[in-house]
Amino acid sequence: QQPGRLFANDVPAPLFNSSPKKSLISRPRSELTARWALPLPYLRNRALRRFEEQRKSLNGGPLPPENLTIRDALKYLAVGLFRRGAMDSGSQSSIVSKEILASSDSNGKQASGRPSNDYFFNVDQRNDSVYGNVPFYAPRTPGNVVFRLYFEDEPHVTLATGPCIHVVPADGDIDSVLRFIMSNFKSKKTNGFSSMNSLASVLELFAPRQNNNNERFFDGAGRFAWGCICESRKVVEQAALTYMKKKTELKEKLEAERIKEQLPDLKSLGIHAGETTEPPSGAKEGADANVNCTHTEEDSEKDKNAATTGDVKAKWSSEEYSNERKWREIQLVYASVLKAAVSNEANHILFKRDMFSKIQLEYELWCPLTEAFAPNPFAAIKGDKASKLPGCAIKFPNPIGKEHLKKCQENRAKMQEQSLGFEAQSRLILPSAKGYQWKKAGRNFFKELSSSMNEIYRDEYAVSDKVWKRREKVRATVEHIVSTSGDFPVGTKVAVFGSSANGFGSPSSDLDLCLQVPSSATNFSKEEKGVEAMTNLAAKFTEAGLSDVDTVRLTARIPIVKFNVPYNDDGEDILVECDLSLQNPLACLNTSLLHAYSKTSPTTCVLASIVKRWAKNRNINNPSQHTLSSYGYVIMLISFLTSCDFNQNGHTRDHVTQAQPILPNLQLVDPSWAGNPEGPYREIPTKPKTQDTMIQHPTEPNYYVNSYFYRSGLEGLKKFCSENHHADTSIGALLASFFHYFAYDFDYKKHVVSLNMKHSSPPMEREVKAEEDGWSIFRQGLAIEDPFELFYDVAHVVKASNFQHIRKEFSLAYTKIVNAAYTDGDLPTGREIIDLICEPLSSDDQSTA
Repeated sequence: QQPGRLFANDVPAPLFNSSPKKSLISRPRSELTARWALPLPYLRNRALRRFEEQRKSLNGGPLPPENLTIRDALKYLAVGLFRRGAMDSGSQSSIVSKEILASSDSNGKQASGRPSNDYFFNVDQRNDSVYGNVPFYAPRTPGNVVFRLYFEDEPHVTLATGPCIHVVPADGDIDSVLRFIMSNFKSKKTNGFSSMNSLASVLELFAPRQNNNNERFFDGAGRFAWGCICESRKVVEQAALTYMKKKTELKEKLEAERIKEQLPDLKSLGIHAGETTEPPSGAKEGADANVNCTHTEEDSEKDKNAATTGDVKAKWSSEEYSNERKWREIQLVYASVLKAAVSNEANHILFKRDMFSKIQLEYELWCPLTEAFAPNPFAAIKGDKASKLPGCAIKFPNPIGKEHLKKCQENRAKMQEQSLGFEAQSRLILPSAKGYQWKKAGRNFFKELSSSMNEIYRDEYAVSDKVWKRREKVRATVEHIVSTSGDFPVGTKVAVFGSSANGFGSPSSDLDLCLQVPSSATNFSKEEKGVEAMTNLAAKFTEAGLSDVDTVRLTARIPIVKFNVPYNDDGEDILVECDLSLQNPLACLNTSLLHAYSKTSPTTCVLASIVKRWAKNRNINNPSQHTLSSYGYVIMLISFLTSCDFNQNGHTRDHVTQAQPILPNLQLVDPSWAGNPEGPYREIPTKPKTQDTMIQHPTEPNYYVNSYFYRSGLEGLKKFCSENHHADTSIGALLASFFHYFAYDFDYKKHVVSLNMKHSSPPMEREVKAEEDGWSIFRQGLAIEDPFELFYDVAHVVKASNFQHIRKEFSLAYTKIVNAAYTDGDLPTGREIIDLICEPLSSDDQSTA
């Protein structure tokens, strides 16, 4: 919890992790005022602590003054203006920082040149606090910024964060903003990343007033915009040359090292330093004997050389990875500039037609799946390195026609074929399209796909009453052993959680169990006796006839015991695999939420079963191998269903203001509407915070979880889902749309998968998670916010390379669906399409992945 408060132009910051977010819109270089406040007790305790720390560091320095002054407490206190999501506080990371107290030098001025005057502050005796104001100017370039209050000698501790300030240029600002960005490019003081990001923001936000669409008004801005595009190309071209030069150097070094390893060691041939001829024939036997006598010394020398060689190779491999990463990042940033230019219709006012056509042509070479540009087909001159660069726009034809766009698309497809192993398809499936064979054959593509999905779910994934009964008996058996063990407080219960209880599992799912200790036993799970009780319980499991009892994970953050329970299933003896954890309330809470979704929309269970089947067969759902868990894929699916609009052709639009969701969001749906879902879909502005909904985190003492979600009277919502989306036709289209959305539509660079966003709101921004919960803003990949532990990234285990593989698999699955829909050959059955999507990886494919 932050002890202070910070306002921007009297706009307060929103409560931590709350919604809706309050923000302020400002023009570049407009005046801003940061108003801050801190409690006096906090300042006093902090000052005493710092005095004590200084005494210890000096081995007995001066004692703290008996009467601390307010200036002692405010020393080094500063307000800084930061880009939202900046990882660190402090003057080194800020756009500009200002200390409240101005320390004077011999000339009466600070080193920065600011006169030695304090910024305004005052003591509020009534509220026992200190408050003050600091003036600022908004940055010259657009984007999101925030004020932060901190001490310069402890920049890692943020005392208060202000509201988000959206810096948006008005019509009259565009010219000066682009001029400033151009000057940054020309100055070459930076590597061009920040300038290209600023340019992308300008092109994305450009929205002239309706009465100001006069192109002449923006002539100057248009010239600067095109100049910035050209400067961006130069940055990319230079980065490409640096990348290829470094790549060649590393390749030559590795080749030289490989040849060196293949050469025989001179000592092993009996040749010592300084010798240039072989020993005499009579002395050959003696030389061999000498070699054998010094075998141990030579082995030690070889081991030393091998270790040195290994270190060198590891260093070069690290350099190679860094080189590839930098080249990929510069292409990503440049692609974001091109995307912003072509996606915003208003940019037709800024760029002349031929300029805009060149930008479009260049963007056609970009492949988001490989995160690389295809070679420029109009610069394919033998030996010309520029043919491999995306920025070689001078060789684009003029004028540009459809045939040129097609040529770029063909080059991109060729690159995809080489890099991915298939030509990615992103077009939507239109039953009315020319040459659509399914319609000619009188068959419904999506209906057959949906029918097969339902059949697979019924046969393989639906959990029968018999299985539910087995699970309940096993749970009761374990609970009986716990209650009679004498190691746990009276009233301790055993609950089932995870896929065995949330409605998204299968009959073969392991049984995840949780010990729920009564709230009266306040510190049981936090003390050593909790682990000790679990250890004793494990011994009693063995005594009770349970097998394969494993206590290896008892020292984990949440202690776990693994074991098997024997069970007679209609005359057949089987073993039920179980995991028992201690006091895992959030896992039980997540189980309850997913179970409510499964009851609201059985269609979601069918979809989840196919998605999990696909992820398992494609080897992309194993967190121990740094891929995503099945739970993560279910969260992605529910996020997609609660945030996107949908029609029967499988077309989706995310976060539409006036539309019905595919699946109501149980954490935000309006209870009054959910009870009788008639009329437009409604949501509450924010989740209610009451004594019943706020629970303390089991392992984070200062963190409280909002456990609210709508769970009473789900019949109305179930009826709403069944009436709006018929299971016989829409499930197949939803599956295709799900794969398309996360292959092509979702912006992984900017957004986070979240269930805590309203249907009409844009996706959760990565910047917000970076600012509020310390997530990395530069991590290029999948990020998934846990529904309740908002600081926890479900996808944190996924490595960058594995994320690329997962996204490739999303694209491959959708491509297979498109190819089946538009095939010229025999029409496949729905089951054959699913088998094709969920085709297991071969051993060669697994090694490549």
